[in-house]
Amino acid sequence: MKVVTFYSFKGGVGRTLALLNTAVKLTKRDKRVLLVDFDLGAPGLDTFPLLESSARKAGVVEFISSYWKNNQAPEIREYVAQTDAYSNLFTMSAGIWSSSYAASFAKIDWQVLYTERDGYLLIEDLKQQWQQTIQPDYVFIDAPSGYSDIGAVCTRQLPDGVIVFFLPNQQNLRGLINVVRDIRSEASTAREKTIKLHFVMSNVPDLDDEDDIFRETRARFCEQLEMENEPSIIYRYDSLSLLNHEIFVEERPKSRLAAEYAALADRIITVI
Repeated sequence: MKVVTFYSFKGGVGRTLALLNTAVKLTKRDKRVLLVDFDLGAPGLDTFPLLESSARKAGVVEFISSYWKNNQAPEIREYVAQTDAYSNLFTMSAGIWSSSYAASFAKIDWQVLYTERDGYLLIEDLKQQWQQTIQPDYVFIDAPSGYSDIGAVCTRQLPDGVIVFFLPNQQNLRGLINVVRDIRSEASTAREKTIKLHFVMSNVPDLDDEDDIFRETRARFCEQLEMENEPSIIYRYDSLSLLNHEIFVEERPKSRLAAEYAALADRIITVI
């Protein structure tokens, strides 16, 4: 089982769409994939028709809330659903969306969870249950943007690899330098955990680079983020189909965007 986090410092770069399309591409290659929505403050995986399940189940917030109440990790079977569309695609949502969701989420104090309630061991137990119960080849984590306690769990404790999405501008570069440094620092901790990184320049304008703006910007990102491999590129794709949450590798497999997602799936297999 490989745990791969999809992360972006800023929103609006198509991180979740890339996660879904690469997941579907892998299921078509007979891989078992579990998608986990850890973007608890702004969840959205459950809004995609592709991920609908006849068995509606609770998610991450309820899992942690149950532990908080009972001081025992609950059985993961109650929180993971098999999708109706694919027998080898599973989801663990952020939680059941209702008027009480925000209140339940707000009650989780991540600092207290980790310092007083063995939160680290809870997350390790969660990973072990994924492996033993669902037996996925890949777990894809949809992480929150920016800096947060949840983000640190998603980018440092949980993953074997992190896919870092960014629009190549100074705002993203400034934030990512610190985030990437923190991820790499895990190799120097007691765990000696090396987390593999792959970078994706996303939502890039598909225009002639007459003044070498894009080339120079890419070179600056590669240098300052110390990229070991060339970043993937997903160009801006203007289509109203995106408003309908269409999965391009499924519904528009000959499109340029579908090809870019397929190439990203290949990179995940080889890099992570």
